[in-house]
Amino acid sequence: MSRFILRIILPAIAAASIIHTSCVALLLPSISLRSKRVTLSAQSVQSPNASEVSTLSCQYDKIYFDIGVKTQPNNKSGSTILNVGRLWFNLTPVNHPHYLPLHISNLCSLAASKRKAIDPKATYIGCTFQFSPATIDDGSFRYRWGHQVDGYRRNGIQVSLASGRVTDWGEPFSDPERIKECAHDSFGGKYYGWRYDEISNLLSVEEGGGETAAILLTVPIHGPGAGTSQFSIVRVSESPREWGERLLLNSAVVGFLDCPGNGGFGDDTNDGRNSLDVLRAMAKQKIGVPTIVGCGIEMNE
Repeated sequence: MSRFILRIILPAIAAASIIHTSCVALLLPSISLRSKRVTLSAQSVQSPNASEVSTLSCQYDKIYFDIGVKTQPNNKSGSTILNVGRLWFNLTPVNHPHYLPLHISNLCSLAASKRKAIDPKATYIGCTFQFSPATIDDGSFRYRWGHQVDGYRRNGIQVSLASGRVTDWGEPFSDPERIKECAHDSFGGKYYGWRYDEISNLLSVEEGGGETAAILLTVPIHGPGAGTSQFSIVRVSESPREWGERLLLNSAVVGFLDCPGNGGFGDDTNDGRNSLDVLRAMAKQKIGVPTIVGCGIEMNE
């Protein structure tokens, strides 16, 4: 099996603006500075033998986000990015009965920055996660067990409407027929897409004993942000029992965190962290605003 990999990394910017800084889970006492340049590469890579990796990590198309934390140095202009690491997500398989083609295509197109040369807002690079006491996992009752990115409100796809008109790039879209086919009742409401219990069962059976959690990638279906660039990372299995699937209401599950995925940032070698470590570090930090500084897709062929 070969994979098609598309990597996009935030360009180096003049010293007066963003500087990339490398650290391990925001805990290393020493920090090394290095600049990044734009790299866009496509290559075929042979996967390891099946005995060397779990089946779970090999059978899905993937999307990744390189996460940094934006800080404001004292008495200095511009900002600094502390590199947290990479989050890998497994996407709903195309042949799955709850696959949502429009929503996943939009997410992938923006992560791949396919239209960025034409429209600089047609990407997730530079987008920030909401940051407030409700998004910091500090053990308090305020934490909401999810992390939301609004994006630039520019879509990566256009959709043909029943009237024959095609949506603008900045216009919300919907997929009502597919949504009806993958609606799940939950706590008096509905959520859509891949079922939480199916993902949870997959993780418990196929992870091979490693630490894991059902952390889901979702997009809004109803309400603010529906049919736009907005997405959320929802820590369903790690939330208190009274939260659980309630966190998914009015949204669609389009993937889940590949917990053992290499959490090394950008082109760094594997430093022992995985995607689950990176997410937990991002959730607990209080330094600054989590920011997507690189993103891409990895497609099975």
